[in-house]
Amino acid sequence: MRMSLKLALSVCALGGVLAYPAAANAELYFNRYMDGSWLNAEYNDGICHYYYSHNAADGETHVNRYGDCSRVAIGPNGEAIPVMPQALAVPPY
Repeated sequence: MRMSLKLALSVCALGGVLAYPAAANAELYFNRYMDGSWLNAEYNDGICHYYYSHNAADGETHVNRYGDCSRVAIGPNGEAIPVMPQALAVPPY
């Protein structure tokens, strides 16, 4: 009985974990385009919204962030990279 309850809870938790990314990305918007020597990118997930511009000719870069972008890192080409917290290893007693 206990094993089947643990198995059922595990399957439900796994289903929730797999379904979350699809629902979280439903409102995701990302656009990247070139204009001369400028690379421009815009990202909006409903919580974080940023504009990224980089001029390849002189190395000038501009980033404008709006909202809570603490969980998103901006990659070298303006793409959004999710920030994942590291697991903390605790030695057993």
